[in-house]
Amino acid sequence: MSHHDVIVLGCGGLGSAALYWLARAGANVLGLEQFEHGHEQGSSHDHSRIIRLSYDGVAYARLAPYSYACWSEVEAESGIKLVHKTGGIDFGPAEDNAELQAVIDTMKAVGTPFEEWTPKETMQHFPQFTLPDNVRVIYQADTGLVNARQGTQAHALLAKARGANLLEGAKVTAIKPNKDGVTLSTTAGEFSCGKLVLSVGPWLGIAMQMLGRTLPITVTREQVTYFKSPNIRDFAMGRFPVWIWYGNRENSFYGFPVYGEVAVKAAEDLGGQITHPDKRSFEKDERSDRTLHHFLSDFIPSMVGPELYTKTCLYDMPPDRNFILDILPGEPNILVADGAGHGFKFASLIGKLMTDLALEGKTPHDLSEFAFDRPALTDSQFKPAFKIQDKVLTEWFTKA
Repeated sequence: MSHHDVIVLGCGGLGSAALYWLARAGANVLGLEQFEHGHEQGSSHDHSRIIRLSYDGVAYARLAPYSYACWSEVEAESGIKLVHKTGGIDFGPAEDNAELQAVIDTMKAVGTPFEEWTPKETMQHFPQFTLPDNVRVIYQADTGLVNARQGTQAHALLAKARGANLLEGAKVTAIKPNKDGVTLSTTAGEFSCGKLVLSVGPWLGIAMQMLGRTLPITVTREQVTYFKSPNIRDFAMGRFPVWIWYGNRENSFYGFPVYGEVAVKAAEDLGGQITHPDKRSFEKDERSDRTLHHFLSDFIPSMVGPELYTKTCLYDMPPDRNFILDILPGEPNILVADGAGHGFKFASLIGKLMTDLALEGKTPHDLSEFAFDRPALTDSQFKPAFKIQDKVLTEWFTKA
């Protein structure tokens, strides 16, 4: 049984970042991945994820600039361009849209620059949109995309170059804390460490079960679609922004300019169904597909064309849909990093935060909103902040 200062369990987007920053800090670190690295079973594959400064919560808005800075350091060391700024449109129904108003209020509170455009002004800037008068629009210039697949691979390769080990095909079967650290049993053998970083994404509920605990994590199977638009030049980088439609607790959507494929990517946010990470389907959800087509036909009609392909992924969400970035209560040697289904844009920063917590026991950033002692994780009556298929969830997926 080999011993390490730190073991990172789960080496997707967040775990690979933790592996890198731990190795960079000089730790003897091992990454354990149950599949092959860069697999498509979880949440960190595909070409692009949105990165932005426009948030509806101050905790995220204050961390966002540091996320850009961490990605910049990875770019400098790897020589690979990972972040591409395209500008971003956040828009939605103008009347009583609490979600969009919260984005505006947050940016004002933290001093993030933005512009508010009328629908007509928006279409003058980006004529690909077809917007009625009852839509509210804001534009933020630093919004863009980060390459998820390359980002995960870059973190892992840089970590290995600094002495980290990454073992693939090591599915954990037991997690046993002790006074000196943690012992893990896996299909590839046993390993021990002083500190354990759990960055297992949709498998977090299962890992908690191994520790004799439950955690209210809902796992859903989501999908994105690449469209072979007949107007492909109109959606090229530099001609079209990243965009998010805030449906005000109804259907929400998001999309990108052409990147990674000669096609345009769009998706319904939280349009999938509850699943189990080991039993999920890779088939297209026809309801979500129809909903996305209807939205695009109304608001970005020239994007719609034959589908190149639809790709699935998993969301893992606490009831408030906020991150978990904390030391596990009662287990000072176990740290949890969960991105709540929207964490990749912060992946490199989260890896650095986990390094701070593992090696120093603290971080200079305020992570109180992402702690274990918040009501969403302690109050069994907490009402989830999201709906799935028009059904509000009140139970963990294994009990639903």
